[in-house]
Amino acid sequence: MNAPQTATIGGWVSYARQRLPRLEADVLSAHALAVSRSHLYAFQELPVAQAVGAQVADWIDRRVSGEPVAYILGHREFWGLDLEVTPAALIPRPDTETLVTAALEKTAPTARVLDLGTGCGAVALAIAKERPLARVLATDIDPKCAALCRRNAARLDIAVEIRVADLFEGVDGSFDVIASNPPYIDPDDDHLTRGDLRFEPQHALIGGSNGGLAVIERLIRDAPEHLLPGGWLCVEHGCEQERCVYGLFEDAGFGTIDCHLDIEKRPRVTVGRHSSECP
Repeated sequence: MNAPQTATIGGWVSYARQRLPRLEADVLSAHALAVSRSHLYAFQELPVAQAVGAQVADWIDRRVSGEPVAYILGHREFWGLDLEVTPAALIPRPDTETLVTAALEKTAPTARVLDLGTGCGAVALAIAKERPLARVLATDIDPKCAALCRRNAARLDIAVEIRVADLFEGVDGSFDVIASNPPYIDPDDDHLTRGDLRFEPQHALIGGSNGGLAVIERLIRDAPEHLLPGGWLCVEHGCEQERCVYGLFEDAGFGTIDCHLDIEKRPRVTVGRHSSECP
């Protein structure tokens, strides 16, 4: 469909709604036009500059092609934080707020916390926001993600240390809480060819062999060496991976193992407590 020959807000909104679901059409139109959604309805007759109209058309085309709204807009809300997002990092999802909740339950005011695979910094920044006296270290294997996390921390004025690292490699010291949303999708999972996942970084999604559990297995195995006695490991995983992840926690010597459900009541985050007897 060709872009309309229109110079009004109402014309562009009508065009967007013909190509996209109403909510998506209105959100993208409002952001491209730099107005509120209520403004779209109240001032439909107002003129739109040609360059701005071209921006609306471009964003609508990108969304029709399947590109995630978060990447088009360049930001996503998570835990009340307005986060910059780019295609270098996963899009923060409401399910991952389950990981934040689980980690915060185990995080004392002055705890030392490690967020492995931070992406845009969503989990680390949410924890640091709620525990401003805690010392939070965020790591990611991708320098672009570390830079993105650093920008978000600076813009939100939240104190987080950020480092490039592959899981625990190059990470010094021990922590009271380790949180991670690691790659855990099986490489043969057809979800990777559908929806937003087609556009997100595959290395941050695919968990390798053993049904997508290879990264999680390595993370859980190595975590006791980096936890203080009595410290907690909190790991997000697929809803069908609960039993396998529970077993990996047991094999690594963790106790007080529990699984937290996400907003749709699916098993999403497993936590376990390290003790001085852990191997």
